Amino acid sequence: MSGKAEKGRLKKYRNGYGKYGACVITGFALYGLAEAAGKMGDPVRNAVLERNEYGGGDRQYELFVGGLGEKEEEIAITVPERKMSGEEMQENFPKIMEYLTVEILGENESLSEVRHDLNLTNRLEPYGLSVRWESGAPETVSDMGLLSYDIPENGAQVTLRAGISNGGTVLWSEIPVTVFPPEKTSGDSFRTFLEQLVETDVESSTVALPESFEGQALHYRTASGNGNGGLIFLGIAAALCLFLKEKSDEKEKQKYWKERMIADYPELLSGFVVLMGAGYPVRQAWKKQVVDGTRKMQPDLHPVYREMQTTLNQMETGMPEIRAYGEFGRRIGIGSYMKFASLLGNSVSTGGKDLRRLLEEEMEAAFRQRKDLALRKGEEASTKLLIPMFLMLGIVMIMVVAPAFLSL
Repeated sequence: MSGKAEKGRLKKYRNGYGKYGACVITGFALYGLAEAAGKMGDPVRNAVLERNEYGGGDRQYELFVGGLGEKEEEIAITVPERKMSGEEMQENFPKIMEYLTVEILGENESLSEVRHDLNLTNRLEPYGLSVRWESGAPETVSDMGLLSYDIPENGAQVTLRAGISNGGTVLWSEIPVTVFPPEKTSGDSFRTFLEQLVETDVESSTVALPESFEGQALHYRTASGNGNGGLIFLGIAAALCLFLKEKSDEKEKQKYWKERMIADYPELLSGFVVLMGAGYPVRQAWKKQVVDGTRKMQPDLHPVYREMQTTLNQMETGMPEIRAYGEFGRRIGIGSYMKFASLLGNSVSTGGKDLRRLLEEEMEAAFRQRKDLALRKGEEASTKLLIPMFLMLGIVMIMVVAPAFLSL
C-alpha cells in the first residue's frame, strides 16, 4: 500500500507541477539557442564592423570591449556609410547623370525651356555623392541655379558643369540648359501694349483704348475713388487691428514656444542621462538625440530639436564644441537651457567628470518645473471658463425674471 501511495503522490506532483518545469526548461533552451544564433550572426565577435551601402546613412554600433582593463568597457561608435569607388562611379555614371538632370529641374518641365530657378543640389542621397557646380554664364544662371532678370526673349544657352565626387575622385560633366524669361500673363502683355500705345501720337489730347485684345472684348473702369474717402480710415483701422493681432499672435506664439521648450527639457535630460550611462561622449550623445528626435517627433511640436540641429550644424562646420553649446543656451534664452549648455561646456573642458550626476540632479528639477507649468496651465484654463459660465448664468436669470416682468 505504501508503494502504491508513493507512486500516486509522484504521479500527482508530475501532473501538477511538471508543466511548470517544462516551461522553465523550454526557456533555458530558447535562451541557449538565441545566444548561439547571436554569436553566429554578430559581426562584432568576428572583429568586423559592417558599413551600410552608399545612400544608406551612418550605422551605429554599441560594443563591449574586453581586455582594456579589469572589466569590459562599453563603447558607442558611428561607422560612416560606404563610399562609392571611382570604378563604381564610372560604371554608374549614366544613371547618376540621369538622376541628377531630373533632380535639378525644380519647377521647370525641361532643361530646354528653363523659366524658373534651378535646384542645383549639392548632394545625391541615393548614391552618397556630393556635387559641385560651375556656371558657364554666371551673369545669366548663378552657381546656385538662380536666374537673372535680364534674359532675352528668344532665350540664352548656358552650360553648367557638375563635379560629382565621392570625397576622393571627381567626375565632371557638362549639362546644357536653355533659359528664358518668366512667362508673361495676359495682364503683363496688355500693360506692355498700353505702354507702347500711349507713346504713339503724343500730339493728340486723348488716347483711345482698344475695344479688344488678343480676341477678347475689353471693358474699363477707373480705379480712383468716387467720394469714398471714408474707406481710407477703414483701411487704416483694419491695418491697426491687423498689427495688434499679429503682435498678440506673436506673443502667444512665443509663450507657446517657451512652454514647449520647458516641457521638452526633462525628456532631453533623461535621454542624455541614458546615453551618458551607455558610454556616449557628449558630442555623440548630442548627435544621437538630434537624429532620434527629428525622426520620431514633429519639429513644430518639439522645437528644441530644431535648435539642437542648428548647434550640430555649427559644430560640423568647424565651430568649437564649447562655443556651440554656449550659443545654444544664449539662443534659447531660458535659464534651464543656459545651465544645461554650461554643464555640457564644462564637461568638455574637464573630460565629463560628474556630468551624469549633475544631469540627474538637473533632471529632477526639470520635472518639478514641468509639473508647476502643468498646474499653472490648469488654473489658466479654469479661469477662462469663468466667462462662458457667467454668460450662461445671465441667460438663465433672464429666462427666470423675464416672465415675472411680462406678467405685470
